Amino acid sequence: MRSLATSLLLAVLVLPVPDVEAQEEPTAVTSSITEVTVFSDRAQVTREAVVPVKRAATTYVFRRLPGWVDDGSVRVALAPADAGLIVDVQVGRDYLARPDDEEYRKAQAGVQQIADEIAALDDELAVLNAQAAQIEGIKVFSMDKIAKDAPLRDIKVETYGQVVQFISASLRETARARRELAVKRRELEPELYARQRKLSEMQALTQLEETTIQVTVEGESTHNARLVLTYMLPGATWEPAHELRAQGKAPDKAEVTSYAVVTQTTGEDWNGAALKFSTQSSTESNRIPELTALTLGDSGAAARIIQGRADSFSRAQMAFEGQNRLWKQMNAPMAQAVQMEVYDNNLDQLVQVQGKAAAMFQQLRTRGTTAFFSGDSKPTIRGDGHPVRVRIGRATLAGQQAITAVPEQSLNAVRTLQMTNDGSQPLLPGNVALYQDGAFLGMTDLPFVAEGETFAVFLGVADQVKLSRVLDRKHSSIDRKKRTTMKVAFVVTVENLAADPVTLDLADRVPVSESKEIEVDDISVTGEKDPDSKGLLKWRLTLKSKEKKTFRIAYRVEYPPELVQQIHRSRMEMRKAMPSAAPAADEYDFSEQIINLEKSL
Repeated sequence: MRSLATSLLLAVLVLPVPDVEAQEEPTAVTSSITEVTVFSDRAQVTREAVVPVKRAATTYVFRRLPGWVDDGSVRVALAPADAGLIVDVQVGRDYLARPDDEEYRKAQAGVQQIADEIAALDDELAVLNAQAAQIEGIKVFSMDKIAKDAPLRDIKVETYGQVVQFISASLRETARARRELAVKRRELEPELYARQRKLSEMQALTQLEETTIQVTVEGESTHNARLVLTYMLPGATWEPAHELRAQGKAPDKAEVTSYAVVTQTTGEDWNGAALKFSTQSSTESNRIPELTALTLGDSGAAARIIQGRADSFSRAQMAFEGQNRLWKQMNAPMAQAVQMEVYDNNLDQLVQVQGKAAAMFQQLRTRGTTAFFSGDSKPTIRGDGHPVRVRIGRATLAGQQAITAVPEQSLNAVRTLQMTNDGSQPLLPGNVALYQDGAFLGMTDLPFVAEGETFAVFLGVADQVKLSRVLDRKHSSIDRKKRTTMKVAFVVTVENLAADPVTLDLADRVPVSESKEIEVDDISVTGEKDPDSKGLLKWRLTLKSKEKKTFRIAYRVEYPPELVQQIHRSRMEMRKAMPSAAPAADEYDFSEQIINLEKSL
């Protein structure tokens, strides 16, 4: 029996081991950013790497990605699509260094070594200082003793010389030793600084995370394929801007060029990537839209909606705010102080642009409009927050010149170019740089202009038109009783100073009350012209050379006396609640006009 058991045991030991492939370490890939889509508050980055796809499952890893990659946005694919299968995707994070790493311990030991050597020099210097003090004591004692002994006995010169020689030699030797210690200390201080800086960098790495993404792929045969990784991360934004260029004194067309001004501090440089820009909400794009019951008074429904909008991006945003500046410091060792000061300024500007862009794009979405643009070039967008303009559209639009005069707002009539956006894409709200015959005229702004909509842009001041708008005090008055009654009359004049006729659009207005406490009536306009529902008055005028036309606009306003106090009180409260954001008084606001008119009448 013992022999049989031994034989069975030996048989088990020599059985062939199954051909199970040992688990291999993931293979690090070299990837490049090929495409970026920029939203108002983040960027969607696409990376590509060429990897061999094998029959056996193989794991590849993307390393040194910023620690604020949004986990929930990670997408991975093989190109071409039939190149193989994505078996598994793992997103992880790790600190760039740990206190127990060998390099970290070496850095600590290096600092301690130099610190100990400098401490030893300081100890030796303290001994020399004590020795010098003793010699100085001997010197004082000797001089005092000689002075006391001289009247009592003869002092030999040799004896005095020996004392002087001893003191001088001792002081000289002490001074030489001090200088040598100072030289050694000066030589060690730069090395200590360098090692302390290296240790400080290592300590920073223990607080700085990197994202690693492991992708396991397999195929039916061994061949190369493109591994495409897509993820979102905070630290990017863009805003639209435009240029309008016209030629000639009376242009009948203009070239409108649209740009995306992109700024990013994502922690990665975008070198030659295809750039796209979206006004869409990046959070809504990752969810299937669905309708729920439209209930009134159900606070739980609102809570559920708000909760549904929370996603993994909040973690990414917190990591970005906590680590982004440190990440930049680690990648900007040269001229670090100057670079970081510029970087901080750029980051502050980015935050401001993000807020403005988010509000602008939200307004577009409320009217059911989103827009998507592709960049015409592939510039390098560094991760230092420096803004870069990327062209996203160009169109030549037919235009018609006009002159607009609104004397209530400005006594300068302006030349405009009225156009229709018959291009292939909308024009987003933004600043417009105006050029005529290559000369820069200044900046204006543009509202949202959809395809097919008409719009007008500023071309300059029409100097040949003279405007005035004055209060007719003879026919204006104020009567303060239980209710204040104000009668107001304005005289508007338009004069053509040029030698040729001029056609212009003149506009003015009368107040429209939206309060039961305020009544507006007795409206009287030259030529029995009636204002529209918004109280606006518009004339199309053609003036001969040197011709002047006059218009009289009058109305009566009745309101409670406490209205002015209420206006003042509400503004004071607003300024106290939001001192930095409280709007300044608007001279074109009707309530402000009431205050000004009360002061004038």
